Amino acid sequence: MARRKFATLKSFLNYIGVEGDRTIFTWVSASEGDRWAQVIKGATEKIKALGPANKLIKKID
Repeated sequence: MARRKFATLKSFLNYIGVEGDRTIFTWVSASEGDRWAQVIKGATEKIKALGPANKLIKKID
């Protein structure tokens, strides 16, 4: 169920012009602090490599 909802979210983000690669879906147990840190670090690096999400930046004239 959760994977299906995540796939729908990713499709919606692509539809509105936000790269689906800005999202991740993974399971980390509460006792896996080191793994959680690795997942967050990897996601942060991936998002930084994508650069700013231009669709999410409000332009003020």
